[in-house]
Amino acid sequence: MKKQMDKLKKKTSSNKRIIIFLFGLFMIGLIAGSLFVTIISKTDQALVKEYVKEFIARIDKGKLNYIDAFKNTSISNITFLIIAWLLGLSVIGIPIVIFMYFSKSFILGFSLSSFILQYKAKGILVAIFYFFPHHIINMLSYTLMMIYSLKISYVLINSIIKKKSINFKPIMNRYLMILGICISMIIVAALYECFIVPFIIQKFIGVLS
Repeated sequence: MKKQMDKLKKKTSSNKRIIIFLFGLFMIGLIAGSLFVTIISKTDQALVKEYVKEFIARIDKGKLNYIDAFKNTSISNITFLIIAWLLGLSVIGIPIVIFMYFSKSFILGFSLSSFILQYKAKGILVAIFYFFPHHIINMLSYTLMMIYSLKISYVLINSIIKKKSINFKPIMNRYLMILGICISMIIVAALYECFIVPFIIQKFIGVLS
């Protein structure tokens, strides 16, 4: 156990700059998404409120197709991971994956604020049940993928500039393993989001009345 912890600490230390950068980017995206709800027009705010209200009503009445929701959520998030993974193998991947990561945190902030916009203080309770812990798992999987995607893209650029050869076999083996881990995390999060979260919200739906 101690050996594994030491290995984890070493990995974290070597990726410290990337982790700090991604954390800062996540916070900026989250705040920007949260504030965006407050600056859009009243008409758009009304549309957001109506969408949230209809969504909660569908959960309350059991009208959600859980299987389709699971498929759509899984496919969408796995596609995101695969695109980020592939971009890590290119020299143009860095700015694109940074934007992709920012967009995920922006959407999360926007979604959280949408519930608060509709239900005020009570919306915080709904947001907690609807977004945690599965969205934390999602963001951790995105972050893990981004760390390795950025690292490999940087290694490629560095090797081209310095004209160095790279032994890609161990790098690709590790990179494929990271993709597998991230996809597994996404699937677990999707299962919780689509089959457990609606049940929890149904139990607390009376709070919103």
